[in-house]
Amino acid sequence: MKKEMRAFDVLAVVSEAQSLIGGFVDKIFQWDGGNVLIRVNVKGEGKKELFLKDGKWFYLAPQRPQVPDFPDQFAVHLRKLISNARVESVRQVEFDRIVVIDIMRGEQYQLVIELFGEGNLLLVKDGKIVNCLFSRRWRHREVRPGAEYLFPPNRFNPLESDLQSFTSTIKESTSDTIRTLATSVNLGGQYAEEVCLRADVDKASDASSLSEEQISTLFRTMMDLVQQVKESSDPRIVFEGEDMVDVTPAPLVQYSESRADNHSVFSEALHEYLGGEPEPLEITDKALLKLQRQLEHQRESIERRKAEAEELSNNAELLYMNYKQVDDLLNLLKSMKGSSWEEIRSFSESIDIVRSVDPSKHRVSVLLEEKKVSLDYELGIDSNANKLYDSAKGLREKARRAEEALQNTETKIEKRKKGLAKVEESREGANPTKQFWFERYKWFLTSSEKLVIAGRDARTNDQVVKKHLKPEDRYAHADVHGAPSVVFKEGSEAQEEELREVCIFALAHSKAWNAGVKEGSAYWVLPDQVSKAPMAGEFVPRGGFIIRGKRNYFHHIVMEMAVGEISYQGERKIMGAPKETMESMSERYVIVAPGKTERSRISSKLAKRFEVPEEEISRILPPGNLEIVGSKGIPLEE
Repeated sequence: MKKEMRAFDVLAVVSEAQSLIGGFVDKIFQWDGGNVLIRVNVKGEGKKELFLKDGKWFYLAPQRPQVPDFPDQFAVHLRKLISNARVESVRQVEFDRIVVIDIMRGEQYQLVIELFGEGNLLLVKDGKIVNCLFSRRWRHREVRPGAEYLFPPNRFNPLESDLQSFTSTIKESTSDTIRTLATSVNLGGQYAEEVCLRADVDKASDASSLSEEQISTLFRTMMDLVQQVKESSDPRIVFEGEDMVDVTPAPLVQYSESRADNHSVFSEALHEYLGGEPEPLEITDKALLKLQRQLEHQRESIERRKAEAEELSNNAELLYMNYKQVDDLLNLLKSMKGSSWEEIRSFSESIDIVRSVDPSKHRVSVLLEEKKVSLDYELGIDSNANKLYDSAKGLREKARRAEEALQNTETKIEKRKKGLAKVEESREGANPTKQFWFERYKWFLTSSEKLVIAGRDARTNDQVVKKHLKPEDRYAHADVHGAPSVVFKEGSEAQEEELREVCIFALAHSKAWNAGVKEGSAYWVLPDQVSKAPMAGEFVPRGGFIIRGKRNYFHHIVMEMAVGEISYQGERKIMGAPKETMESMSERYVIVAPGKTERSRISSKLAKRFEVPEEEISRILPPGNLEIVGSKGIPLEE
């Protein structure tokens, strides 16, 4: 079983993480040693979770991992420095298992993720390590706060190689082909073998004996594989029997005889391979979340005030520890009261401990034992020290009052949690069904059990088309502005009734449902009619597409949907689908239509009837309020 990421895996994740560029660092959490979660706000896409798991795995978590209620000191320090920092770039270093995230918040920082050994995460500024998860020492480098950060020694970088450098490396080798590709060319054993298989070159042959044609074929194959991994369009989890044995960003020839599960995104495949469960289905209580955020802010404020108070007290002590130097300086500056500002500045700069002077505010900044201390030079040393002590005392008093407020917040949280306990009890009989990759989108299975997926937002709207719309599929859309893009997988041979089901689904998940209309129109088109490229005068918003050519309409679609129990790949699932679809696939379902009952009340009611968490129902219902207008095999009486 795969125990750590390979350079090709890192390449795939870095390609996916380009979506973070332009986003802003939100929260940072760290727990259990090597687990770090970096939350990034991306405009138009919401929050994304960048996850370092056990120091060895790094990906965009499709569901938020369980994080501690309160950040530890490492996370607090990073938050203080880089919260709200803008993500400038995400890059892999020299095809190594190192990722650098360049961020800017007034000053440039680098978050460095090392995925070799036991793993590490470091914050670097101006080439110096500001903080790191783990301090370590090697013969050629040292990792600790304050040390200069040095990357490991460079090796061959296949991403930046050309045929000439590749040929030289092969010809100079004294080993066989697979070992040369694995070590000298830096592909690693698995991908060295993959390149040999794809290029049809004997891996056991001496590398130096290969012909120019064979070397050229190996090079082209390697670069094709690199490009395929960069696109990461068909990630796989590979099985032996029922056991997962590998996860790859692209299909590998060496696994052509093995069972594999397809995923649309490599990060999702990694998450599942590592035993990642979907986000725990929990009650979303806005009041409780607000109180927990308030508590977190209060803790941070208390820590900050105490630290500032400690620093001010230490500064006062430094004045007395350097009494003569400071006293002489203050007396000299005081004696220059009638001098010009320029004279005061010029005189001050000649004194070793002075770092800056501001005559307009009669302030002087001095360096005492590597600490900068700001003083009022119109006051004596005792008065300056007393002002520092008084400021520290004021901050400690504020921290004390904040601790009282924190205790009050903790009491409110406990009270709120007790109030939710009864609601939690009602969920005890709920059994979440198995999750499938397509559930990140809106989805249903047609009456012939073909998959249909649709976007939930602008980002997933783009994804369903760019990643999943193939020539053998069909595209559907409601005749309503802002409706989701719908992809009917393998829909090229579908009959008219099945295409109608897809159009019903497209209309039901549009704004038409929210508007409460009784019927509407939707259409389907061929994949090559769907374009992102605008013509002159056209504008395509994020998540939107342009349809060219004939649209195949269904009119007078009645606005009804069904929620029912089906079997998919031997697993029980609760599906939201057109009524006509459900009639042929389920013996237990309800029919819903636009109405006046709050969506949450219907979700709660159906969750009890189907014995699943309420969130499973909520994710498959149409948008807006609704009413139950019929059922089969489901008692709806309270």
